Amino acid sequence: MSKNSGQGNNHGGGPGKIDITVVVNGQPTEVEANPNQPLHVVRTKSLEQTQNLAQPAENWEFKDEAGTLLDADKKIGDFGLANTVTLFLSLKAGVAGA
Repeated sequence: MSKNSGQGNNHGGGPGKIDITVVVNGQPTEVEANPNQPLHVVRTKSLEQTQNLAQPAENWEFKDEAGTLLDADKKIGDFGLANTVTLFLSLKAGVAGA
């Protein structure tokens, strides 16, 4: 009953990562995250991967699919996210584009 080839099922064998799809201003990117890292690490990776570097990372905020604002300083594991999740990263209100 060993399912080593099934990468989508990480319940028993791979608790050390969460696959996060981050939608940055409508552009999706995939980030593999450690549950013990703060969410701002995912923010930095997402901005680098999508080349959204005109604004400092602190000017961006995360929301979940329900539109709830997420604290970027909390550990990823503290949010109780599924092994695969989609989050939305956008500029904070009042921050003008460069």
